[in-house]
Amino acid sequence: MSHGDGGIDAKPLDTPPNKILYHMPRIPRKNIAGQFFHVMVQGIGQEYVFPNDKSKGYYLNCLKKNQQIYPVKLSAFCVMGNHAHILLKVKGSEELSFYFRRVNSDYARYYNRTQNRVGYVFRDRYRNELIKDPSHLCFCVAYIQNNPAKAGLVSQASDYIYSSMNNYLEKKGMIDFDEAAQHFALDSMKEIMEQRTNTTWLEHDDKVYEKFDDVLMELVKKYHIESIQALKNVGLLGKISLELKKRCGKSLRQIAALLGLSKDKVRRAASPPPSP
Repeated sequence: MSHGDGGIDAKPLDTPPNKILYHMPRIPRKNIAGQFFHVMVQGIGQEYVFPNDKSKGYYLNCLKKNQQIYPVKLSAFCVMGNHAHILLKVKGSEELSFYFRRVNSDYARYYNRTQNRVGYVFRDRYRNELIKDPSHLCFCVAYIQNNPAKAGLVSQASDYIYSSMNNYLEKKGMIDFDEAAQHFALDSMKEIMEQRTNTTWLEHDDKVYEKFDDVLMELVKKYHIESIQALKNVGLLGKISLELKKRCGKSLRQIAALLGLSKDKVRRAASPPPSP
């Protein structure tokens, strides 16, 4: 996903393309057309890019305004301090990519202007989960709308005004009610929240891992890595390996193979120093 006003040009390193990815062109993800997706956008470095009520409202306006260009159908949303969740239906993955590129670029310009800053606002790639079936859809709606209560910001989901919960309770707002009504009874939202807010499921959902190539590209830019030789720095290799392990769910052995390095070298770099 792009940030600011432009994309990124391809710039290969002196390593095979499946090893280190740097400034890789952003290609729309290939998923089944005409489906629901749960998308999470997050501030770069977990920065609180939605710091106040005005900024949260502006992001919702970006979602709404760009529906005039890309007719996506919103089914749930929640804007928190450093991230936002959106559940929507699109015709295909290209439309999903184009829509969020516009939404996040619009918001990035606003945020940089109001915060007197420049640079990226969001992570390179949003997390993108394909919804499997109607039951999964209901769980996802409940999960998204329960975020503020789970985080301790409010005592109950309906107290948070920057989510879709009150859209359903008041039968007005940004939600596409006609689409939602095809999958669950609109009057049953309270019951959906009570029955589907399952702790085990929520914790499992939080552990959905990011794509290795996407995270690697982000780290390459973050640490200004221009070739595989930079990973001779043990401290740098350790940082990258541990973050890849945490965010991508890969073992150190798998990370070593994907980076084209020996597993012993990666394991040593990622291991804590011995106690004195």
